[in-house]
Amino acid sequence: MTRALLFMLCALLVAAPTVQAENSPVPIGVVKTATGDAAILRDGRRVVARPGIQLVQGDVLATGASGSMGVILRDDTLLSLGASSETHLEQFVFEPVNQRFGLVVRVAHGMIVYFSGTIARRAPGSVRIETPVATLGVRGTYLAARIVP
Repeated sequence: MTRALLFMLCALLVAAPTVQAENSPVPIGVVKTATGDAAILRDGRRVVARPGIQLVQGDVLATGASGSMGVILRDDTLLSLGASSETHLEQFVFEPVNQRFGLVVRVAHGMIVYFSGTIARRAPGSVRIETPVATLGVRGTYLAARIVP
């Protein structure tokens, strides 16, 4: 009886980290620079953006009137946000082994500069930058846009 109880306890302890890891979001990038009023909105919380903070799919990058932010995604895509910007990281798929690629960034307002990473080079047409009035299909390596609400 004691042996069985001990075995069950060990099995639960071994399984617990696995369950937690499955529920943890996979990092898709990192904040490289942040100045002034810059934040990440995640799960209803506002986190001050600082270099080194990991980003996950679904994050919203927001800057105030005095803010700016630069991020690097896992495929080496670079995004730079100017003052008074809001950008949603809607989709990020980077699975080179399975040939699965995709990036969707939705810019609600503000200034964004985009430099292509591996996703755009390996799967042309799989990158979209959405705005309130248009969807931009990225075919080159560089894009700068200012979205005015």
